[in-house]
Amino acid sequence: MDSRTESKFALDATAFYQGFHLHSSSTCITTGLVFEEISHIQNKLSSLESLVLSKRIMIFEPTNNIVKLVKTVAKQTGDTRLSDADISILALAKDYNVTLVTDDFALCNLAKTMSIGLLNLGTKGIKETRKWTKFCVSCGRGYPSAISVCSICGNKLRVRYKKLVDTKITRNQI
Repeated sequence: MDSRTESKFALDATAFYQGFHLHSSSTCITTGLVFEEISHIQNKLSSLESLVLSKRIMIFEPTNNIVKLVKTVAKQTGDTRLSDADISILALAKDYNVTLVTDDFALCNLAKTMSIGLLNLGTKGIKETRKWTKFCVSCGRGYPSAISVCSICGNKLRVRYKKLVDTKITRNQI
């Protein structure tokens, strides 16, 4: 790939499950981790291999700096349950400045926070971005996402969110 602006879409696993790669005439990119995540459907979709061979689907890896940026922003927003494949596809979309195709709400939340373009296929997408925080129901104290038990009363922590920005997402046309 000569330029990072040639491709228009970065595909998460949900894009493959929705069949986006079969209906789009655009060249699409994904990461090795996402491709591994969908390996169970590759046998059923021989067209997937032909799309890779014809370079309509290309597998790239994001730069380490962008992966670190995604992890930092995820920690700030409390989106700590993302898989390595999730982090890689967000980083790739940011790195190549392309639209991310996903229906994963956690990915959408982080993508909107990072100003990454989104295309939702099977859902309406998110209406607002959220910051997730942990708190103790008994004493009300807030905690960082890495903590799971209240240091004051010993209760298990719960998760709540704070609305960050109102966002209107429209379903894009392919």
